[in-house]
Amino acid sequence: MMERWLPLASALVLLLPQPASRPAAKPEKVYSESPNTWFEAAWMKASVSPDGQWAILSGRSWVRLADLTTGHEEPERLLGDLEAVFDAEFTSEGRIARRGRRGAERGWFLPAGEGLRLSPLPDDAVPQWSPDGKRVAFYRAREPQAGLFVGTLQEHKQHPLGGSVTGLAWSPWGGAVYALVYQPDGLSSLVRLIHASGKVETVARNLDAPFRLNSMGVARDGKHLYLALAGAGVPDSEARHRPEADRDLDIYEIDAVTGDLRPVVHTPADEFGPVVAKGSLYWTQNDINDSIVLVPAEGGAPRLAVEHAQLPYWSRDAKQLAFTYGGWRLADWALNLDAGVVDVNSDGEPISERTPVVVGYHEDFTPNWSPDGRWMAYHSHRAAAPVPAYGSEGATDDIYLRRAGAPMSEEIRVSDFGWEVGVADWSPDGTRLVFDSWDRGGAARFSVPWVATLDPEAGKVVSVERLPLPAGVRGVEWEAWSPTGDEIALIAFGGEDRRALWVVAVDGSKAEKLTEFSSSTYGGLDWTPDGKSLVFSALAGGRMQLFAIPRAGGPPRQLTQAQATLLHPQVSPNGRWIACTQTVQSKTIWRLRLGGEN
Repeated sequence: MMERWLPLASALVLLLPQPASRPAAKPEKVYSESPNTWFEAAWMKASVSPDGQWAILSGRSWVRLADLTTGHEEPERLLGDLEAVFDAEFTSEGRIARRGRRGAERGWFLPAGEGLRLSPLPDDAVPQWSPDGKRVAFYRAREPQAGLFVGTLQEHKQHPLGGSVTGLAWSPWGGAVYALVYQPDGLSSLVRLIHASGKVETVARNLDAPFRLNSMGVARDGKHLYLALAGAGVPDSEARHRPEADRDLDIYEIDAVTGDLRPVVHTPADEFGPVVAKGSLYWTQNDINDSIVLVPAEGGAPRLAVEHAQLPYWSRDAKQLAFTYGGWRLADWALNLDAGVVDVNSDGEPISERTPVVVGYHEDFTPNWSPDGRWMAYHSHRAAAPVPAYGSEGATDDIYLRRAGAPMSEEIRVSDFGWEVGVADWSPDGTRLVFDSWDRGGAARFSVPWVATLDPEAGKVVSVERLPLPAGVRGVEWEAWSPTGDEIALIAFGGEDRRALWVVAVDGSKAEKLTEFSSSTYGGLDWTPDGKSLVFSALAGGRMQLFAIPRAGGPPRQLTQAQATLLHPQVSPNGRWIACTQTVQSKTIWRLRLGGEN
């Protein structure tokens, strides 16, 4: 899920044709921000208003409105008279349609005079309006196989397309709708629906596009379209799972008649979310740089330990450091994540090359060694064969166990109900694991903690049971077993950016809340080896920083004041160092004048 670390946008290679008498157009950066999250901002892309002044920035769980002429966000303008906005799109007139909530009303609200009125669009619709504003095309986010819907707000026809629609756009004259259709084999087709006849024409097949959240730009003359693709050909299914594969997204131009492809924006970064507005091509670019850093246990400046890595764990003798590598690659989201290990000296400095330790098809996270060092526990989406996408059939989402040094073929599946599983932590006696997971068979869409009891001699799972939560706590996002063995620390989710740090008895008989704090992501948690303090990550000054708090209670003490975001603290067994993820991210919006556009 990590990127190869990217050169600055000055390295853009642009292949757009230009008349010989004119110099080639150069891209212009029109917006930039530095997210303070872990992976959540990777999918954030921009929709641009027809006049090129405004951008709707939409991501995994938020939406924002930015003025591209000033770079300022306009939250009140986006909110209008709603209580909350969950998504938004520009209409053909440049006004803003909002999916949000107002009192008991929830759904898509459209501009009506100076206010907003609730429309009959389904709440999960992803809409685009025709150039004259009289018709709408949309697909259903919660019903991905439902196809394409085209018509008026009150009456629209469903067009099944044999796959999941992941992006759409109207032709400039409004007589056709283009849709990108994702197939179970991981390839996409670009189709054109002629509105008057309902005829569906295939423009291009076997496109190497992401499995969700695509957009496309259509040139004003209707002759070319722009899509984000990982390549011009059919991908190697094995390459999707390789951390080092060259599979970043680039912007391609597609001939609307022949379907021929040509790269127009190409860098080692992910370029995606292409749109055309006011004669220019706009796109979003990711620059995500994760690394493992070490912080002195008493606090101080972080020191680089391992580049291009995240989620550290120490071996029990402090002679090795394990981590996840591979990058947040949009085309192959999470498929390319593996886990590795380096040997380190007493100062935590690497003294060996990276050695892969957990590898296979789909996502593999960092292993956590058992107290005696004989076992490793880790989260994996293990699949028996290559799969094309994160949610493909044939993949799991569970905790696995393996003897240290044993081949991958000997891994043991601990849970069999997992859904968005977290990391696992060991009890001091090495007979139990605590982890969080959604319940695949349950209705709740938040994680709860589970305790797996093991027979470490036989390498068998004895039982997996729910850990009782304190009253009022619905879900958690991190757990750590205390060195004393009788308590488990939890980070409880409090809604939006609020979190709470709890310590609960292993049998659920008592619970104590140590502190509440702000957080923008999965910050992580660990105990000091003596069990007297806990280290966690929380928002401070707009960045996630490390804090320590006494187990006996008292105010948290800030340990770092880094300019980067610091996450997932893990205290070394000798108590000298805190290893953590350092992430530096940049999201930029670029603009390029298209030849022949006006």
